[in-house]
Amino acid sequence: MSREKHNIEDSSNLYGLLRYYVDYSYMGAYRKIQFVGRERIPKDAAVLYAPNHCDALMDALAVLSINHERKVFIARADVFKKPLLKKILTFYKILPINRIRDGIRSVLNSEKTIEQALNILDKEVKVCIMPEGTHRAKHSLLPIGKGVARIAYGYYNKMGADKPMYIVPVGLEYGDYFRLRSTLLVQIGEPVNVTAYISSHPERSEHDMMGDIRSLVHDALSKIIVYIEDNEDYDATWEIARLTSGSICKRNLTERLAANKVAISEVERMKAERPEQATVLFEKVTAFISERAKAKVSINAVTSHKSILAIILESLLLLVVTPIYVAAICLSSPILLICGYLCSKIEDRAFLNSVKFGIIHYLWPLFFAAWAIVMFCTLPWYVALTGTILSWFAPMASFDYFEFVRLRASDWRYIFNKKLKSKYHDIMEIFNGIVNPSSEKIDIHTQQNG
Repeated sequence: MSREKHNIEDSSNLYGLLRYYVDYSYMGAYRKIQFVGRERIPKDAAVLYAPNHCDALMDALAVLSINHERKVFIARADVFKKPLLKKILTFYKILPINRIRDGIRSVLNSEKTIEQALNILDKEVKVCIMPEGTHRAKHSLLPIGKGVARIAYGYYNKMGADKPMYIVPVGLEYGDYFRLRSTLLVQIGEPVNVTAYISSHPERSEHDMMGDIRSLVHDALSKIIVYIEDNEDYDATWEIARLTSGSICKRNLTERLAANKVAISEVERMKAERPEQATVLFEKVTAFISERAKAKVSINAVTSHKSILAIILESLLLLVVTPIYVAAICLSSPILLICGYLCSKIEDRAFLNSVKFGIIHYLWPLFFAAWAIVMFCTLPWYVALTGTILSWFAPMASFDYFEFVRLRASDWRYIFNKKLKSKYHDIMEIFNGIVNPSSEKIDIHTQQNG
């Protein structure tokens, strides 16, 4: 008797069970995660999610965690080369698609994936594709690939104007691309009604319409992320944005995004209206970036405006809680060592968080079970139970502790670095004075405390 064939979009008990664990693990990978605009997702229509792609696997998991609706993902085909990995990816409802760089013959094979995606969309199961085609850890966008346009236009050709199809842009803003337990803002943008757009432009050729769809996706994404043109001024522009937004807002992720966008807009206006002053500012910012990296000072230390007293109190608190965190580090040491070893072998740093997350997600339950058995065999049951419950959080607590230590060390380096503080003072004076002199200025003088 033959087994019943299942489609990739079909639900399964095992997938449904693991889905809750994946969502739980993913939420735990961030100190704070915020979703904005979920109510914009169309109902009773075909939906193609299109997020910006900057943090490898973590981007797809961000889209997965938006809600509990069924979703199928499309990823580049080269990651499917190993049979075992192909089975795992297929189980997690990921389809392969080839790109032009993979060769003309490979692109022809991708037509099966496109057709499969169209059938999935027709069942009102959501599909997600990374429209840039590959990831890049930058607050910018790569050219939008043809894949998203081929699916959108193909759906219209197959279903006509009676069945609406939307591309939903998803803006992903990470507090740090390379550090676990940072922050993440997931912002749903205004859906692009592809069906309505194509229907209202019958004069456009297929080639032109494909280009239009790619442009629409690019414009929609650039509105909901920190978008900086990828040119020679990128690093300086991003540093200015962080210096201003970090001084304005500390914890609210949407406010930080808005502040970053305002600062970038002001920089672009300054470049257009006062190019000579902009050049001077960029030179100072470039020198500041170099000096800050040399001194191993985080941007948080610069923008937090802490006094010596505040740093002393935070450092004393860190010393008090250190024994607790040392216990967490000891419990999770096998995981930490594996993470450290594998991450040292990775050239593409955008994979760092994905590797750390994967190791904790898959391996920590095994080590946790082993520790639980040891504790229940050697300690009174009530002590073992308490220790088992608390030890579950050991890996993430360890990463938090490492970050606390890094930030406190950075605070101490900065508070006595008069040269760096002077450079920051000069930058903010120029930025406030030239770009937007009528607005409320950042209080740079608090940097002189202590």
